[in-house]
Amino acid sequence: MSGAKKRVIRPNLGSALRPKTNAPRKHFLTVDLTKEEHQQILQRCLAHGISLSQFFADLVLADATNSKPERKQKMVVKFELELTADEYDKLEMLARVHEKSDLNELVYDLLMPNLELERLHSPMDPITVRYYLSKEEHDIVTRHVASKGFSACNYTAMLARKAVLQNKKRK
Repeated sequence: MSGAKKRVIRPNLGSALRPKTNAPRKHFLTVDLTKEEHQQILQRCLAHGISLSQFFADLVLADATNSKPERKQKMVVKFELELTADEYDKLEMLARVHEKSDLNELVYDLLMPNLELERLHSPMDPITVRYYLSKEEHDIVTRHVASKGFSACNYTAMLARKAVLQNKKRK
């Protein structure tokens, strides 16, 4: 095969590597990203001179080792929808048919079954990226993620999205 080889982008080229651990980093977890998320994270890694594996490993290890209180307090989330007058009328009728007092109650009742699922599923076509951990790091992360009730793929992706968004807000 004599096709043109695509140049490999190494974000950590010439930068400091992760601190050594007692054991080799043979264990890995994966993270599922959209193409846009992958590009944003890759750009951040290039800017900071770290590898994708280091970015994800540092992110989940920091989250797992920083003790946080139970997050059971309720939050108020507000949505803004652009609907035509006819669509709004249908939504009001849907609330009435389902015997809901207002639209907020209807939306809440429609969303809750999806939030209560043990595993989240989506139709996205992900880019799967591996990040490597030592045995001890892997144990810490998998216990932490299991306690949250998420898959490691989705939990790491959520943490990465938050980190990239915080980085954008700072600029």
